[in-house]
Amino acid sequence: MTIYLEHICKTYKGVTALEDFSLTVEDDKCYVLVGPEGSGKTTALKIFMGLEKPDSGKVSRMGDYKYPSLRSAYVSQEGSLNPKKNAVWNVRKAHRTASKNRAVEELGRFLSPDEMSCSVSELSEGKRQIIEIVKALFIPADFIVLDEPFEGMTAEEKKASLEYILAQRGSRPLLVAAQNEPGDSRGFIIRQMK
Repeated sequence: MTIYLEHICKTYKGVTALEDFSLTVEDDKCYVLVGPEGSGKTTALKIFMGLEKPDSGKVSRMGDYKYPSLRSAYVSQEGSLNPKKNAVWNVRKAHRTASKNRAVEELGRFLSPDEMSCSVSELSEGKRQIIEIVKALFIPADFIVLDEPFEGMTAEEKKASLEYILAQRGSRPLLVAAQNEPGDSRGFIIRQMK
């Protein structure tokens, strides 16, 4: 399956987020959109997933797909956790047939039993991001989209999370948005990795 974003333009209240943006997304490939805050990375990801409509340009797909719409494993910048509930509850909520044992097993790669049982509001930002990643990858999906998923993580947490993401993804396309160094005002660039 290949998904094409062709000549995408999008503005919000007179501010251009994307101008003539094109991207070809293929199975078994990883794409990293790197740029400063406000450069259009999140908009590109949302248009790719169908959460936003472009002002002009088109999104199309070719190849084998089972359903009229595609499903994404998505980590947004805003987060989707219920802060009053624990990590296991949040991960199980992602998929209605998910077992508690599987949630505990996946979270146990990163969290202690105490961290899994307390409300997520008591955890560090990095630990909450890890729960977001586990929750997203718990859902059967056609592709994985992660919008700045490593915010607040220690170097060790980031390394472990990235290894987990790559191990779980299989041959699904992976799109990740990341900020570049502060002070770099260029628009975003796309790096493709195998």
